[in-house]
Amino acid sequence: MTDLHDKPAPASSLPQAGPAAGAPESAGAPAYPTLGELFTAWVARTPDAPALTDGRRTWSYRELGARADRLAAHLVRRGAGPDRVVALVLPRSMELIAAELAVARAGAAFLPVDPAYPAERRALMLADAAPAVTLDDPHGVGRLLGTGEPPDGGEDAGPAAGHGAGTGADHAAYVIYTSGSTGTPKGVTVTHRGIGGFTSAAAERYAVGPGDRVLQFSSPSFDASVLELFISVLTGATLVVPPQGPWLGDELAAVLDEHRITHALIPPAALATLPDPAQGTARRLSTLIVGAEACPAGLVDRWAPGRRMINSYGPTETTIVATWTGPLTAGRGTPTIGGAVPHTRVHVLDPAMRPVPPGADGELYVAGDGVARGYLGRPGLTAARFVADPFGPPGARMYRTGDRARRTADGELEFLGRLDRQVKIRGFRIEPGEIEAALRQAGDVGEAVVVVREDEPGHQRLVGYVTPARPPAADERAAAAGPR
Repeated sequence: MTDLHDKPAPASSLPQAGPAAGAPESAGAPAYPTLGELFTAWVARTPDAPALTDGRRTWSYRELGARADRLAAHLVRRGAGPDRVVALVLPRSMELIAAELAVARAGAAFLPVDPAYPAERRALMLADAAPAVTLDDPHGVGRLLGTGEPPDGGEDAGPAAGHGAGTGADHAAYVIYTSGSTGTPKGVTVTHRGIGGFTSAAAERYAVGPGDRVLQFSSPSFDASVLELFISVLTGATLVVPPQGPWLGDELAAVLDEHRITHALIPPAALATLPDPAQGTARRLSTLIVGAEACPAGLVDRWAPGRRMINSYGPTETTIVATWTGPLTAGRGTPTIGGAVPHTRVHVLDPAMRPVPPGADGELYVAGDGVARGYLGRPGLTAARFVADPFGPPGARMYRTGDRARRTADGELEFLGRLDRQVKIRGFRIEPGEIEAALRQAGDVGEAVVVVREDEPGHQRLVGYVTPARPPAADERAAAAGPR
């Protein structure tokens, strides 16, 4: 198949799960359902409810389950299985969502790679992840899903026997790449352990369930897209995947209204471009999730009235969200990032890893079921960022976020910025060092520095400054100096 790039699969394409991946399961520990099992439960519970639509086509949970299972069987035959990566180089589409669920049903870990990314970055991610299977032909994936014919299975549609066999809580569910401070992106391996607990809590906090319509706003390579997947097809709601995007301003407002969106995660920078809700924008939007960057008080004042607005925080190295607020209220100033989600612990520590008192600055650490396994193929970096949790049970770890925070008197967390140079612009986590490394590859560039400038309040942009690879000649210096 032209859409499949197979290679001999090693014993494991990812580091093996086990005690080092987190607090080990024991006989008395709760069961942790996998992503595939969670989706299959909704196929059985609401088979005829709409699961996925792009505005032209709609698949029920039964149809989506049958199509995903058909592709899962194909992936298993190609070597997909526990702790093996399947790369999905596919555009935003219903086929991409079905492929992600198919990978889950095969028991493997999906790696979404946005085909809009530069070719060099896509190649680097694929080389680094060494996937057992790569799907990069949308038409080929469509044929494998059977999108041109009725789905198989009828009343008995569901996971075929053997799919996902042997997949457990500490096996990888998905891999998301983030920017790297050395110029090389790094893959974060997230396991199944935290998915069930988070999704159950999110359904309640975000008030989402059957009958709701969730917008797929985020880039496939951004972990916010995984949040959109979880709070839709793992809660009985409908995931709406318009093919174009991303959208801003009037175009985003039209998408929200035309597709009758009830739930959406919109970064503050994008939310600021929407027409004022007093004009009737997003009339059906009952829950608005903001996150990925600081949310100004003015946006809360505009958008909190008349709907449930939740500020959520979470690095890629956790299962999507680590802390969240309750429903925000206008007139309360800049929102905090709230408190820990269920099954998660957060600590604000000093450089000696001692808790700081309320009101004092410290580094934010995240522990609990949602902590990722680590960085794919980078044990040294994993050991430096995922450290032993002295406050948790034996074997527990916590993630050093690199974010500065402090607790308020009532226990809420205030986000104060970064301890390093990492920045977030329009919801994307960016390492200036990665951009500097790319600039230095130009033949005539010697050194490069990238900074964030905010010449207009609320409008951040990245600006690069470079020096030439060789000192300027005397005549060049004279020309630069101009007439005397």
